[in-house]
Amino acid sequence: QMLSRVVLDALSLASALTASVDRTMHGARTEARSSLISCVVMPRLEDPDVAQRTRVVALRGFLSSDEIDELHAAAADVRARVGEVFRSNGCEPQSWSTTFLNHMLPDVLPDFNAKLHRAFREVDAANWKLLDGERRELSLRCAEYHTVQQGGGLPIEKHMDHGSLITLDIMLSPSSEYTGGVFQTLEADGSMAQYDFEQGDALLFQSHKFHCVSPLTSGTRSVFVCELWEGLPRICPQRCSDPWLPCYCKFAPVALYHRHQGGSYTPL
Repeated sequence: QMLSRVVLDALSLASALTASVDRTMHGARTEARSSLISCVVMPRLEDPDVAQRTRVVALRGFLSSDEIDELHAAAADVRARVGEVFRSNGCEPQSWSTTFLNHMLPDVLPDFNAKLHRAFREVDAANWKLLDGERRELSLRCAEYHTVQQGGGLPIEKHMDHGSLITLDIMLSPSSEYTGGVFQTLEADGSMAQYDFEQGDALLFQSHKFHCVSPLTSGTRSVFVCELWEGLPRICPQRCSDPWLPCYCKFAPVALYHRHQGGSYTPL
């Protein structure tokens, strides 16, 4: 009994020490990030009032059926490794799932990744000229594979992708497979614009332009969304808010990537 008590006391002490070290490390990381934030020059972002007056650019047939199949397969592979994140956006619970390809995209789909960057630059040069020579590093802030079920949507009229420059959406599902799920933008005059969005089409728009998706009334809708920002590529399976600061995962001693389970991230 005495030996058992000694073992339990030792385990309790070890647990307390581990918790203390974790708190100390977290405090040090927070302090370091706060110090860095004060030194960082933030990216130049478009005025939302200006963004509302810009148009959405459609690239019809941007992806072939073979390219869509490759994207489905890559997303399934990444999902098996790192999991997916569920959200409701004020709609049905767990009606919207997201697989974050993020920094894995250049490795799993190099040609597709290059095609995205070409589209960003070509469409911007012809329409907005946001990507001028004074920009620092331009990267994909996030690369998201979304699956939306019946009852899911993004019915927030003034939703925008704050902090990014250009957003690119690609429809992966045939329109015959779902109803509802209409992509819309809130225009400067207060009207809601709707867009034809067929399988393989890409829509590009300034990230600070208000946009939303009406709830699905039936079926399943899959779409790929990525955002270009003036910042570094990110490792975490999320939409990061820090363009220049070190990615949190680089501080984690156990892993560079995390699986989302039960509302929290656990190291792989």
